[in-house]
Amino acid sequence: MITSERQYSNTKNTVNRFVDALAEFEAKAGERTDVHPRLLQAEREAMEAQLAELREEMDEYERVNDAGVSTQALGSLS
Repeated sequence: MITSERQYSNTKNTVNRFVDALAEFEAKAGERTDVHPRLLQAEREAMEAQLAELREEMDEYERVNDAGVSTQALGSLS
């Protein structure tokens, strides 16, 4: 869970790096003839899943901030 603007910014940068990595992966996937297609698919799906998770965390942080709820207060409940 993202609990600060700094973490949000770091996550946003990580999302951008994943987007770039996926684009590069797609561009070079045809060149990787030494790798079985199922392994390439698994690699792509793993990156896509991580990207989706990061985006979900960002969305959650944005919803909490838009609602005016303090993440500090939420953290103290656990």
